[in-house]
Amino acid sequence: MDQSENYILNRLDKPLRFLGINKDEAFALMVPLMGGLFMGWVLTGFILGIGTLSLLRMLKKRNEGAMLIHALYWHLPTYKKSLRLPVPSHIREYIG
Repeated sequence: MDQSENYILNRLDKPLRFLGINKDEAFALMVPLMGGLFMGWVLTGFILGIGTLSLLRMLKKRNEGAMLIHALYWHLPTYKKSLRLPVPSHIREYIG
């Protein structure tokens, strides 16, 4: 197979990037920067944004981001009413 035949297939799994960063990486960079602009500490916000971006990239590099997803699952608060009555394990699908 030729490289041109697999062009679309190679691009399907890649996230959209702008200037080399993804949406979540841009969010990790812009939040401290905007906070620094709001408080008048532009350089501090920029440095914290670069630090947050590098920390996020380091965490995403380990286990293809699975470590970050698992940490978010265990340490972030959950919605209290998500499962008031636990579903028995033998029931696969409710009908009706």
